[in-house]
Amino acid sequence: MREPLIACDGVEFAYAAQAPTERVLRGASLAVYPGEHLAIIGPNGSGKSTLARHFNGLLRPTAGTVHVGGMDTRDPAHTRAIRRTVGMVFQHPESQMVATIVEEDVAFGPENLGVPRAELRRRVREALDVVGMWGARDRPPHLLSAGQKQRVAIAGVLAMQPACIVLDEATSMLDPRGRTEVAEVVAELRRRGTAIVSITHLMNEAAAADRVIVLHRGMVHLSGAPRDVFAHPEMLREIGLDVPVVALLADRLRARVPAFPRGLLGVDELVDAIAARAPVPR
Repeated sequence: MREPLIACDGVEFAYAAQAPTERVLRGASLAVYPGEHLAIIGPNGSGKSTLARHFNGLLRPTAGTVHVGGMDTRDPAHTRAIRRTVGMVFQHPESQMVATIVEEDVAFGPENLGVPRAELRRRVREALDVVGMWGARDRPPHLLSAGQKQRVAIAGVLAMQPACIVLDEATSMLDPRGRTEVAEVVAELRRRGTAIVSITHLMNEAAAADRVIVLHRGMVHLSGAPRDVFAHPEMLREIGLDVPVVALLADRLRARVPAFPRGLLGVDELVDAIAARAPVPR
């Protein structure tokens, strides 16, 4: 059995201003495995972003444990290594940008790690190539589109060579074109073996992951492959979540045709299932 890259065991968390009984996380247990794409979804207030910040030690559990590559996030001696292992990309890329041109911004993180100059140049070039932004290396970040800024933010994390990148609602402020740009980058990172954790409220984005975890009231409510999770639309709607359009249509068709298959996510799958059950013309 594979060893997890990130392992959360009974994680509880309450912010300092909250009463201990007002915990954001209430015993969340889950794992992230090397090279996988995991999507974490849940209604507002479910603790998604709070959980994400535990993955690289930005927050430490009030109770329970988080281990990254076997390192306990509660031990300050591991903080630097943990943040090299797990990189974070946030909703607003501007909050991660510190330089006046793209190339310098991407170089900032590894340069602060003391990466030698030749290696630094190689990392920056490779990271910008992966996200398709090498041609914009001399441009000021503030002149980029929202999607381009997010790609540069991902490149900045990628240049640190993490084993896992956490996208915390990283596409929620983007238009469809920007989301497509980021999805293409995620697909390339997956091909290269980087683990991706997507914290998202976009169900079609979650459906593209290898595995989906549903968080509700600070606990893991449901976990499994996307087609298994989205085969329970009523359960998801009860906690305030939508489902992908195809899964919703399949559910409505199943109400009329009980033998109609569950767990459909793609348009082609839906069309094939309908065609297979359509009456043959005489």
